[in-house]
Parts: sequence; structure tokens; C-alpha cells
Amino acid sequence: MKKQRLHGKTIKKIAVSILLVFALVVQFAFLSYLFRAISPNNDKSNVIMDYTSSGNLDYKVYLKQNDFIDSTYLNAGEAYVLDLIDHIKIISLYDFKSTNKTSVTGTNKLISKLKVYYKESTDKSSNPEVMTKEKTLDEKVMSFNDNKFISSGEYDLYLDEYINIIKEFQNKVKIAVDGYLEVSEVNSFSGKVGGASYGDTYSNTIKIPLSSSVVKIESDASNPKTKSVYESDLVKTNKIVLNYIVIANIVTFIIICFLLRKLFTFTNKTEYERELNKILKNYDDIIVNTRTMVDVSDYKLIKIEDFKEILNLSRELLLPIMNYEIEKGKATCFYVIKDDILYTYLIYDKNAEEYKNKIYRWRNIWNDLWS
Repeated sequence: MKKQRLHGKTIKKIAVSILLVFALVVQFAFLSYLFRAISPNNDKSNVIMDYTSSGNLDYKVYLKQNDFIDSTYLNAGEAYVLDLIDHIKIISLYDFKSTNKTSVTGTNKLISKLKVYYKESTDKSSNPEVMTKEKTLDEKVMSFNDNKFISSGEYDLYLDEYINIIKEFQNKVKIAVDGYLEVSEVNSFSGKVGGASYGDTYSNTIKIPLSSSVVKIESDASNPKTKSVYESDLVKTNKIVLNYIVIANIVTFIIICFLLRKLFTFTNKTEYERELNKILKNYDDIIVNTRTMVDVSDYKLIKIEDFKEILNLSRELLLPIMNYEIEKGKATCFYVIKDDILYTYLIYDKNAEEYKNKIYRWRNIWNDLWS
């Protein structure tokens, strides 16, 4: 019988081990899926689409009527007398190309940003910024479903408004300042292709000095920018599925912890040991352990078949349950004494028949309590 029980436990261990391996495989799959979601794979074999953003921010400087320069405007890259500038015509161009047809929505903005610095030293790069004002000069909506898109526009920029702001600020704070006007074309968009979502920005900027008599406009042109949309972006797109994967990952982790606990705490304890440990653990507050056994010949013996019965009896009579270990690891007697009656509940290892004759005190009553 013992071999049968051990065989049964071995089967249970094998079953728990198989479930644990399966749970670990599932956990690994979930973690791989989540890893792809947060860490895009740059393997070109997983590319869904490549796209390129490019553009240019050009300008022409139109002059006020004057007796010195015959041309109505000057081209980009020249030096300009600030007092002779009437306005600057900003010419913007944005070009989008992709290897696949894609649905894109976004905005094309022309933004001016006035920056004023305290003229602390001749090293302009170290001078602290004391004022910034930003303004959207023009805004257009981008919306297309194609593999290419071109957007162009023109805007007349008058500098008087910004020069007056600098002069007014300087008069109020009474400090020497340098002022610059940055004009940027900013393209922000999001797109979808093959079920995956992506987003990006592309910009170009020119910088116009406003505190010098003669100015030269600086251009901070961006190089064409090429990016890719990967299969891993499909995971990011479906947020609902991603949330379910996170929940499933947590549940699987809890199951793995449970199976590991089950596997490592699974011992070859006998049924007797498990039952004894369960009783002592759950009812320790009303059980009194004793090293000696009463003389059973002085009492009328009543055999209890279920521990719950002796437990209820103890509670009704308000008496403790005595615990006497007859043979360590083999047999234990729980009993309650009421007047001349000894209520007993015996648990023992069913394979411990050979220990009957070793239990001296119980020799005369063993046949009554053992079976």
C-alpha cells in the first residue's frame, strides 16, 4: 500500500512538473510579445514600410523703397541692412514618400519664436535667455492616403512687430539685449499601414538676428529623414490586445509561483503525518500536548470516529483536547476526559501494524481503538 501511495505521489509530481513547463513556455511567449511591443526590432526582414521626410525653408528679403538698392528683393544667403527690410517672404516645402500606400493625417505649421538674450558678454553662446515668445503664423491640415505627398506654401513675415517688442522690453528693464527670431516649419503626423500605427515630425528652421544693423539669416536645414515601420508596431497598435496580454502575463506568473511552491513543498509525508499536521495547525489553541498518558483502565472508553466530533465535544464541555503521541511518526491519541469517561480519537499510520506490541500502555485496549 505504501508503494502505491508513493507511486501516486510520483504521478502527481510529474503532472505538476509538466504543468510548470507548459506555464513557463506560455510565460516566455507572453514576455516575448511584450518585449516586441516596447523594443522595436530593427531587423530589416520585419520592415513593413520605409518612408522619407524631406523639405526646405527658403526665403526672399523684400526691401523698402530706398535710394541705394535698385532691386525689390534680395535672395537668400546675402547680407541685409535691417532698416531697409520691408518683409521676408518665407517659402516652405515638405515632401513625403513611402514604399507603400499609407493613410496619414497631421499638421503643417509655420511657427515664429522670438528669443531675447541678456548681452552679458561678447560670447553670445553663453548669454542667458531672458524672454521667449512663440506664435503660430500659419497652419495647414495634412490628410492623404497615398505613397507620396507634397505640401508648399508662402508667408509674408514683417519684422517690425518683433523689433518693437525687443525695444519695448529693453526700455523697461534697462539692460542691453540681443534678439533673434526663429522661424520653423514643423510637420507633425501619424499614419497607418498594414494594421500598424506610426508617428513622426520633421522641421526646418531659419534664424534672423534683430539687434544688428546688418544681418545675415542663418539656415538650420534638416537632412532628409528616412524611417521604417516594423511588424513589432502591430503590437503597439492594438492596445486592447496588449492590455489582455499584460493581464494574462500576470496570471501566468501567479500560476507559475503556485506550481513551484507545490513542487518544492511536495514531500513524501504519510497520510498520518498530513492529518496530524493539519489538526495541530488548525486547532492548536484548544489542544494540549502531554508526554504521559492517563491510566485508561480507570475510565470508560468511548471511541470517536471523526475529529470534528471530539472537537465539538470539547467546545460543548469547555474542556481541552489532550494530545498524546503514542509512537513518534506512527500513532497519536487525542482525548477528552469528562468525569469517568475517556473520549478518544486515534490516528495512526496504516502501515504501522508492527508497532502494536511496542506500545505498552495501550496493549490491553489496542484492539478496541486500532481498528
